[in-house]
Amino acid sequence: IETDYLMEGFSNRPKQIYLKQMVDDIMTRHGASVDTFADAAIASRNMEFQIPQILRKQFRTDATILQNPEPFLHSRLLIQLICEHYVSLNKGKPTGAVSIDADILDIVDDATTEAKHVADANLGIAPEVQIRSADGPFVPPPIIRSWLHHAIVEVTKNAMMSTVEKWDEQPFHQKQSLPSNILIDVSRDTDFMSIRVVDNGIGLNADRSDKAFRFAASSTQKRWDRIDEQQSYAAVRQPLGSLGVGLSLSNLMMKCFGGSVSLSNNQSKSGCTATLRVNYNDDYKALN
Repeated sequence: IETDYLMEGFSNRPKQIYLKQMVDDIMTRHGASVDTFADAAIASRNMEFQIPQILRKQFRTDATILQNPEPFLHSRLLIQLICEHYVSLNKGKPTGAVSIDADILDIVDDATTEAKHVADANLGIAPEVQIRSADGPFVPPPIIRSWLHHAIVEVTKNAMMSTVEKWDEQPFHQKQSLPSNILIDVSRDTDFMSIRVVDNGIGLNADRSDKAFRFAASSTQKRWDRIDEQQSYAAVRQPLGSLGVGLSLSNLMMKCFGGSVSLSNNQSKSGCTATLRVNYNDDYKALN
């Protein structure tokens, strides 16, 4: 797609309609590609254990894209971002999909509200969240709002699930009336903005650490099925976990522009800290 043609289309009504339909079709098609790819990766792993040992090395070679999905996922994310960018430009947003001078605490609040709704629908309870900015108001980095929102939702959902699991394990006579709170701390240093999500949950063991960022490696026992949900509930609820793509995609979204998502066990207490880092360098280029 030629950029000049796209930009010309914004001032040409027939082209504008055509471009909108084309971009919507691309977004729909590529939006489903992550789930399809995750299904293929899961099927590939299951198949590997069903073939003779002597053939497994060749099988891994033939399924290289499933063994190393990051380049494929990176390209899909950028295609989605390009589409979102031009749709936003077409709607009159001067910076497109990129948010300049965004209210970071507002984004964090929106994301934690969504995470609480998901936890409450799936677990019957959601821990309270305390949001603080140790540095007070500061100039935020350029961000892709939808990506940052997604990443905060994912790490906060995991923190809530871990916190409720730890709370459920407490003996009845020692159990507090509510799960412990989750702390979200927003701060910055010279080159990065950091968002730390701190819980008092069960923490990370070796198996959880190994699978945390592995694409399509879910700890959920049962695959979420939208049709089952529609048959069972009046309102379709978003799952706490299903395909095992949330953290790996969140990390990739941050890495596209020089950031990261990391997990570590708390040193002085139980639980885990998830740290999102967002790059202030707006000249950073996302290269595949």
